[in-house]
Amino acid sequence: MKTLIIRTISGLVFIILIIGSIFLGPFAFGFVFLAFLVLGMMELLNMVKIAGYKPATFPVLITAILLYDIVLLYIWNYIPAQWMIISVPLIFLIFIFELYRKSKTPIQNIGAGFLAIIYVAVPFALMNFFFYPRMDTSIPVNGVLLGFFLIIWVNDTFAYLTGMAIGKHKLFERISPKKTIEGSLGGFVFALAASYLLSLIFDELSLYEWLGLAAVIVIFGTFGDLVESMFKRSTNIKDSGNIMPGHGGILDRFDSILMASPFVFVYILIVLN
Repeated sequence: MKTLIIRTISGLVFIILIIGSIFLGPFAFGFVFLAFLVLGMMELLNMVKIAGYKPATFPVLITAILLYDIVLLYIWNYIPAQWMIISVPLIFLIFIFELYRKSKTPIQNIGAGFLAIIYVAVPFALMNFFFYPRMDTSIPVNGVLLGFFLIIWVNDTFAYLTGMAIGKHKLFERISPKKTIEGSLGGFVFALAASYLLSLIFDELSLYEWLGLAAVIVIFGTFGDLVESMFKRSTNIKDSGNIMPGHGGILDRFDSILMASPFVFVYILIVLN
């Protein structure tokens, strides 16, 4: 009972923090997710070290933070789009840092550093664009971003419940033995239902755009869950961290979101603009 209470409180704090930051606007969301980025990067870099590689933790982390900050400054209209080009040479500094470490595995170390940036920093940065589903306006809205998280959570919840109730056929047994095809389909159906309800509340997207958004989120969110399970299985760890009692680490809570975010970004950019 005590474990359940702790898990419930921890989950509520997490949800309130995310939803609260969305309603407070782009600045609050940007800073909150900068904190999540740092924690998530530390978890993944620690996971990489367990796997036997030794990326330059501090330079990689600083690079990720700077890249994220450049995106924020652009979104907040503090710098013009041309300044985004700074990101290119910034990334290549990781190669230079590795020169001075005298490591016997520089290629693996550099690769592990880029893995952390691509897997954690890039998705978190892209989520800040969801405040502007129509790129022809500079007025932030919160419907799409809020819907993004709600659809993810509905899919995860009902995939679990459906799988527990009627799940028989394994979805990807080698990586995640408990996930079932029936559970995934159940989560998909309820995610579509959630997107329909969101279309009645928020008018940033049409009904069909909301349904398309839900499909993108569910498909790639499921892959995100499997990818993080693959990472944990390869390093023989149960959770990516222990910052959230009863829930594990930041990566455990954002696994679906990290993979879905880039695809949702492209969906918004191409389909809606």
